[in-house]
Amino acid sequence: GLLIGAGAAGVGAAAIATGLLVTTGHVHLQLPGLSQSVPAAPHGQIQQLLRRAGFGARASDVASYSALGYAGAVDRLLDPTSVTDDIDAKLQSLALDLTKVTDMQRWWVMRMIYGKRQLQEKMTLFWHGLLTSSYQKVGGQTGYPYIVTQNNFLRNHAFDSYDNILLGITQDPAMMWWLDLRLSKKTAPNENYARELMELFTLGVSGGYTQADVHDAARALTGFSLKRGGTVTYNPAQHDDGAKTLLGHTGNLDYKDVIHIVAGHPATGPYLCKRLYQFFVGEQPNDADVQTLVGVYTSTGHNMKEVMRALLHLPTFQAPAAYRARLKSPIEFTIGAIRQMEVQLNGQGIANLMAQMGQTVFAPPSVAGWTGDISSADWLNTGTWLARVNFINALLGGGKATNSAAQQALLQTLQTTLTNNHLATPEDVVGYYVNVLIDGVLSDARRATLVATLTTPDSGASLKMAGGKTLSAENLRTMLYLLLTSPEYQLN
Repeated sequence: GLLIGAGAAGVGAAAIATGLLVTTGHVHLQLPGLSQSVPAAPHGQIQQLLRRAGFGARASDVASYSALGYAGAVDRLLDPTSVTDDIDAKLQSLALDLTKVTDMQRWWVMRMIYGKRQLQEKMTLFWHGLLTSSYQKVGGQTGYPYIVTQNNFLRNHAFDSYDNILLGITQDPAMMWWLDLRLSKKTAPNENYARELMELFTLGVSGGYTQADVHDAARALTGFSLKRGGTVTYNPAQHDDGAKTLLGHTGNLDYKDVIHIVAGHPATGPYLCKRLYQFFVGEQPNDADVQTLVGVYTSTGHNMKEVMRALLHLPTFQAPAAYRARLKSPIEFTIGAIRQMEVQLNGQGIANLMAQMGQTVFAPPSVAGWTGDISSADWLNTGTWLARVNFINALLGGGKATNSAAQQALLQTLQTTLTNNHLATPEDVVGYYVNVLIDGVLSDARRATLVATLTTPDSGASLKMAGGKTLSAENLRTMLYLLLTSPEYQLN
């Protein structure tokens, strides 16, 4: 598994003093040679798309999606069934026990790293942060599989209508535990789910609902029960069939009516589209863009695939101002580094590292999800930054992983990269990794520093470049460490 060293590699101590300055709601770069209005590199537009609509593109991903053109790349991302994926077979070979938290977390981490349907997986993460549930409140170990069931539901319906997503999540066992709908009875309706459905899933805090709306929605949502083993049943005899009034609609309302009313409420489109914009584009949504997305939400019957298509085609999404405008979440940062370095791992220990960076897989801190999804600066403080640096050190074979099988595997991966990409000089090597990891956007002075790092005398293990010259493995590790801990790499 991936082991973590006690501290950063020697070079890391210097890298910690990077020019990454974070203030509430904004990420500032204090580095020569980079400003956030830098035009994207040749493949930059596709790389930006794959980074936002996935978890970091490998060189082969950039090549295959670039060949489709931007619109074609968006179409493929939005049609997961068009992409052959072998992730289920890969997971089966790990023989995971999904009643154990660490195995559950590994199950999803491996999907994010090695799954080929990247936007579907990124949408699953978005929905998990919006329609939250945590393994910490599912009735103990017997309920842990409910979280996996919910995750699969969010994946399978990632691009469905919002009404269908809400209908499913309402009768989802993990959600029924998390927001107490399983306790709701005709004689004593529990208001938790009804309240959060409006406040956090649809209308927003300022959506104009009242306590009376919450109470009558709770009455309308009665009739469900959750049996041991996760079977959800609906018994009309247990449903409060009296007259209720919800957001101006009166009648013997049931759960389907509640979902229909809240999904179609005038406050829901703007609330949901703003959340999508903050997660995928930038933290300060402009009204015109939100209105564009709301128009699509309304005209397509709340179809999330079409809302996402419109979002990925917004001129703002591709504009320089949106380029690296968000700080990567711990999940995005970790998964992206593993993907782009093309390291083969079994997923052990990764979720623990993400937790040290401030994001616990399957355990959002509250019903409101992760604050970093809305304000990405919240992800970074001195402790979480050190955790990022330590992760990169471990990923590159430093710390306690030294001389382990993991390090040998890494050397093999690096050698394969040098060979397959015909990299013959230190300049070629730096150019390749700068392109893959940070879109090729780096000042000449800093490129020269990286090249100098590769050419420092070193007597350790060496790798062969194309053309026969050798390269110090330790120097390459140091150069990659500098790139992966650079401010640019922290930004999405």
